[in-house]
Amino acid sequence: MSELDLGLKVASRRLLWKMGYTTRLDVPLRSVASADAPSGQRARRSSAPEAYTDLDVLGYTVAGGFRVQSAIVDCKTSSKGSTNRMFWVRGVADFFSADTAFMVRERDLTDAARQLTSRLKISALTSSEVTRLEELHPSDLALDAEPLSWLFQPDKAATVLRAFSGLDKRLKPLADFREFTYWVTEPYRNPMQLVDELTAVTRLLDPRIPQHLALVLDCAWLYLLSLSQAVESMRATHVADPDRGLQEYLFGGPAGLREKQGLAELLETIKANGALPDQVHVDLLPTYFPRLRELAVRILARPDTVMPALRMLELATSVTALGKRIEKPEDMGGLYEEVAAKRAADVVGFLVGTAGLDNGFRARARSLLLGEQMS
Repeated sequence: MSELDLGLKVASRRLLWKMGYTTRLDVPLRSVASADAPSGQRARRSSAPEAYTDLDVLGYTVAGGFRVQSAIVDCKTSSKGSTNRMFWVRGVADFFSADTAFMVRERDLTDAARQLTSRLKISALTSSEVTRLEELHPSDLALDAEPLSWLFQPDKAATVLRAFSGLDKRLKPLADFREFTYWVTEPYRNPMQLVDELTAVTRLLDPRIPQHLALVLDCAWLYLLSLSQAVESMRATHVADPDRGLQEYLFGGPAGLREKQGLAELLETIKANGALPDQVHVDLLPTYFPRLRELAVRILARPDTVMPALRMLELATSVTALGKRIEKPEDMGGLYEEVAAKRAADVVGFLVGTAGLDNGFRARARSLLLGEQMS
């Protein structure tokens, strides 16, 4: 990744912030593939991920009716090959169901590439046009003042990216999940899978280590994004019955829920006949479902808190990964909103309690987000 590439990425991130998004840089799209085996030998699974492609900037926002919308940005310093690249951008946009797609280049694009913009629904911009478009989206946030300005400085962004790449190898399963598995997994699976991934490394995480705290804060950002997608589904299908709506979402829809309920009933019958030990649990839902439902209902009741909460978590993650801290929530450059900060802290608290993390993570998150004193 060149310094100029990173400059385009943070400039694009700033544009998306001006447009009301929360963002993420460098999203690799990968999967775990089966390794090729010699003829006559049984195939074995490889621990190495198979790379699909990389996305430079990803943004999310919440529109009316609690519709979660996304935007992608492809950044390259050279305009060479831009025409072919536009079809790649369209494919990635479709993968993310992105509502908006940008292709940003340092210099001007070819006429052929620009002719494709309306057909492929891609906005093609040079770096100077990014600046011009940003001027058309005024913001009350102090994006040029610390700590918000750190999000848009290439050296700071590079430091944050390195902080996550240098984690203890024993944390690799969780690091891999947040880096790429989360993005290629069906969204409805992520609320439970993220909890499982955190639970598996509970004893390895120490809230006194900045990179670990940043990792948990970033997981909270991912989790709130997942809950936003869940709430979008709940509002559309069972707004008057959030319990049913959340259950259906977690199992991929009404048919998936019925299938799981049928399996649970069958296992209960087998257990009642003595074919399964009494200690075997056949619960359909995880034990933390009531707490998850309560958290989802809070978000459902105040959709206006989601975007500022996501942005505060994004900022807190970067600040912590940089080894710095926010002395007072009011120092967030106009980003702080009390109810949204409480909701962000609620998500961290849910993950801490559900995954059995050290309570120091909750205390430090509340100190960053709410200004509470550490005991």
